[in-house]
Amino acid sequence: MAGLTNRNYRLRLPSGRSYFLRQGHPQPQRLGIDRATEWQLYEGAMAMGLAPPCHYQDPLADLLLLTWCDEPTWQQAPPPRPAQPALLASALLTLHRLPLPKVVMAVRAHAAAYRARLTAPPHWLPALERGVLASHEPNNDWRPCHHDLNPANLMGGRPWIIDWEYGAAGHPGFELASIQRTHGWQPNEREALEAHYLQAQPRHLRIPFQSEAFLPWVDYIALLWALLMAEQQPRCDYQQLIDSNRQRLE
Repeated sequence: MAGLTNRNYRLRLPSGRSYFLRQGHPQPQRLGIDRATEWQLYEGAMAMGLAPPCHYQDPLADLLLLTWCDEPTWQQAPPPRPAQPALLASALLTLHRLPLPKVVMAVRAHAAAYRARLTAPPHWLPALERGVLASHEPNNDWRPCHHDLNPANLMGGRPWIIDWEYGAAGHPGFELASIQRTHGWQPNEREALEAHYLQAQPRHLRIPFQSEAFLPWVDYIALLWALLMAEQQPRCDYQQLIDSNRQRLE
């Protein structure tokens, strides 16, 4: 099965046991992926019960061999929608107890790296991005973040979290804004997630995430990523993703 940035296989042994094999993108740095940071976070997530066990990893060949999980993703069988904010808040509370990675995913630098790799930016992009680049995103809070908690990367009611390729130190407001977009949530659902999260914290640690300020950055980075993928993989259709994020920024 081909993913957007790698190839995935199910390995079935004669014993009946199954494993998940991921063969990563041959040039992960071109997609803003740091494999050492990914593995650091994955190891910590396994120890905290957030991620399926890994039996083998080869950074040179970019291979991961994981326990096969039969639980459906949230894309296939989502939990009841009213329950999702609390479930994700619980997962984020555990995620943020992991050691802080040295690699930082600051949205402005991350977007600039994607932008610089575009060989033929569309003519409408400079005018569209002007407002985002003129804004001042919050940068007062850094925590271990997954950065891609979309429904396809969440499995079961726990939930298990998979696909840690974009994991890094990041601002939790960006994480929440990304969740709102990829889950198709309304603002009140994102606010419910933050409320569940903050209620579980001691009062002196209840720092608002300012997640609404990151929504344009989520859309801009998703747009740049789709434009870059469209250049690198012309046989794949990224037009719907390009159009949806462009419309949000207009």
